[in-house]
Amino acid sequence: MALANDFMIDGSAGRLSVRTKGLTKAATQVVILVQGANLSGQAGFDFGFAGGVDYSMMDLLVARGLGTVTFSVRGYALSDAPADPFDVDTDAAIEDLHSVVTWLVGQGVHRAHLAGWSWGGRITARYSQSHPHAVGRLALLDPALGGGNKIPPDPTEAWWSGGWQYFHDRLEGEFTEPAARKALADFVVQHEPRSPNGIRRENARGSVAPKPELITRPTMMIYGAAAGQQNYMQGGITRADFFERLATTDKVLSIIPGCGDYAHFQHPRRRLANAVADFLIADTEAGERA
Repeated sequence: MALANDFMIDGSAGRLSVRTKGLTKAATQVVILVQGANLSGQAGFDFGFAGGVDYSMMDLLVARGLGTVTFSVRGYALSDAPADPFDVDTDAAIEDLHSVVTWLVGQGVHRAHLAGWSWGGRITARYSQSHPHAVGRLALLDPALGGGNKIPPDPTEAWWSGGWQYFHDRLEGEFTEPAARKALADFVVQHEPRSPNGIRRENARGSVAPKPELITRPTMMIYGAAAGQQNYMQGGITRADFFERLATTDKVLSIIPGCGDYAHFQHPRRRLANAVADFLIADTEAGERA
């Protein structure tokens, strides 16, 4: 298990909770891992429990030589919450991602890779289209691209709480070890019992999808085979059409069997992490060949 460094940085709307692993001089490449709507980056990408093996995606990527960074969007986990949790939408999350990118530049990392899971796929894809100079390679893990059909209901409560049963059942039993299902549900109830409802209001009222024609960075789209068919995953177009319209010839569309849209908690988690690592370190390999 790689050593975790936890600290706070200044964001545009308050302090952001950040975790790094493997961010040393020996790491020639760095990836920022961006959360989904229901869990902080720390919970989503550095999950672990007694007896669980290889559940931390951060650890798996560090083992491949990558420096890793994740963070909690404002209002999630330990990051400062705005006065109105409904304000925590994709635009706000993009601002928070930019704060982390800016912090990394101050650490000497001028072009990090991005990996976004679910809602994080929308965040990182839109960031990449507006800040291509700041992004190395882009990995979209079961991206909830948005921009498709509106997803009711429009929430009236400012905070969302999925509860123990939601998270236990979200990890499909056919794809997930029973101990992992229980451990995630227990963790959320104890440490992250609520999250801002801004993203659900955004989805209900109409979200802005990334435009693949504006994404010029090398891009991977990777899905659990049981995921990616919902409206919120499509962005108004099929994932195959989105992939074809990406403005780069350096791109990969990968389907991983035996998992859903929480694939990095499920049986093929090592395969998923290694596929992402292979794609992200391709720049180094190309440089060595040259």
